[in-house]
Order: sequence, then structure tokens, then C-alpha cells
Amino acid sequence: MREIDKTLPKDQRILLAAEEVFSRRGYVQATLDEIIALADTGKGTVYKYFGNKDNLFYTLVASKIEPFLQCLQEVVASGKSTSEKIRSYMLALLPFLRDNKDLYRILWYEVSGNQRGFHPVFLNDGSWEMSSLYGDTLSEDEYNRILRYRNLIREQVLCLVTIISEGMETGFMKQGQPTITAHHLFGGVTMSVLHYVGQPEFTDAELADLIVDRFLYGHAVR
Repeated sequence: MREIDKTLPKDQRILLAAEEVFSRRGYVQATLDEIIALADTGKGTVYKYFGNKDNLFYTLVASKIEPFLQCLQEVVASGKSTSEKIRSYMLALLPFLRDNKDLYRILWYEVSGNQRGFHPVFLNDGSWEMSSLYGDTLSEDEYNRILRYRNLIREQVLCLVTIISEGMETGFMKQGQPTITAHHLFGGVTMSVLHYVGQPEFTDAELADLIVDRFLYGHAVR
């Protein structure tokens, strides 16, 4: 367990402690008491800055994703070709997932409704809504809680949707469903990184090149 610099502002200490505890315990088993003890603050201080455990975790993951998302948006806005944009996207995504693997697993599995059978259904206009595999329903508060976590993921995927849409519009890629295509690519890469155990066999650049080649041109010998 790492030490938290007690000279830091209290809200920063709480976020650092929260990252440590959530990464080690997961969302459900993490407790505010353990976070408070590591941050060396009072429970009232946590409530003052973050309100509750859920808002604390959301603030933590949002603070990680915000600069990453800005990087993805810069890739989208660049004047690069479609293949170069996809490569740049992967060069940003791979280290981000690896550096934040524990928190992203919580985001993907625990707080976004996946373990309870809730999943997004893509609509014809490119938007999506939550559905249940088991016919369960959510209260409005719980629906909105899950939705805001889902939106953190969705914003990342939308950048890839834009890149793929441009590729289709310019004739570089075959016409199809850019939203579904982007989700398949994003989900496949994300799952591979989150579940990989062992030392990396490739550099990020080598892996990005491999992903782009297989995604655009397939596995058949040309």
C-alpha cells in the first residue's frame, strides 16, 4: 500500500487513496472507511467534496478519462488519413487501458450494469438505450447512475465512430454500420488488454500496426 503525501490538499489525498483502494478491492468491496484512513481525513471531508462512494468513484474515473478523451478528439480533428487516425487512436488507447486496467475493469463490469445483464441497444440514429437480458427494470435514479458511467465509455467510442464514418464517406472503407463497427473494434481491443496476463510481446507501436492491418485488411493473405 502506497503512502499518501499528507501535505497535498485533502481532495487530492482522497482521490489518490480512492484509486489505491478501488484498484485493490473493486467497487463493491471498497469502503469509505479504508479510503478515509489511507487519506488521513475525516468522513465529513469525503462527504463535503464528493457526497458519497459512487460520486467519489465517478469523479476518479472521469478525471482519468477526461485528458484521454481530449487526446482522442485531437486525433479525430487531425488531418491524417483514416488508417493513420485509427493507428493514432490505438496508440492512445493501449497505454491508457494498461495504465488504468484495474479502474477500467470496475467501470466495464461493476458499475456499468454488465454483470447484472444490462447492455446498450443501438438505434438507427446512432444513439442507444439500456436494455436487460433478463427483463429487469431499473429505477430512474439507478438508470441515470449506470448511464453516466456508460457515457464515459460511449464518448471514447464516438471518436472511433467518427473516424470510421469518415473512412466510409471518402470511399476508403466499405459502406456499413460505423457505430457497430466501432464498438466491435473498441470492445475487442479493450477486452484483450483488460484480460491479458504476462509481459507484453509487442510495443504499443507494433501492436497498433497489427490492429490496424487486421481490422482494415483481415487475416487472409493478399
